[in-house]
Amino acid sequence: MFNVLLVEDNSGTQILLKNILKRKFYCNVYTAKDGIEALKLVTISKPDFILLDYMMPHMDGYEFLKELKERKIHRNIPVIVISAVNDKSSLQKILSLGVKDYILKPFNIENTMEKIAKVMNERNKDLSSSLKNLESRVTLLERQNKTLKKLNSESSLIDRRIFLN
Repeated sequence: MFNVLLVEDNSGTQILLKNILKRKFYCNVYTAKDGIEALKLVTISKPDFILLDYMMPHMDGYEFLKELKERKIHRNIPVIVISAVNDKSSLQKILSLGVKDYILKPFNIENTMEKIAKVMNERNKDLSSSLKNLESRVTLLERQNKTLKKLNSESSLIDRRIFLN
């Protein structure tokens, strides 16, 4: 089950998106009303992706993203930005921070669901790839461990022979 951090200051939009994420995608949804609250929650919720409003009080989406990208452990979390702001300079500014997608308000629910599904599929592939890499590393480490145990037992036999003679 995916964990999603939904950062949205408008309660109606937050409720709508939370219901979509829970009912259509069966996600665990954590909500924040601004970037400051979201930065605290990102550590607790360990989100697989973030839905982020651009215009919020206290800390906007751009400031949140800048802070998130500075944290090594969180910088690769995919982010979809949701906003009514659609001027070119604001879009370029937010896209320069590596967001996965951008949804304009008022948003089309089907289009929004497609974008969420796309990010979830990409994240699932990334997680599967990471798991395969970990499994191959475990296999390699197990082989190396067996070799070390064998070498250790051989050296202890040699040590015993020397000691006994």
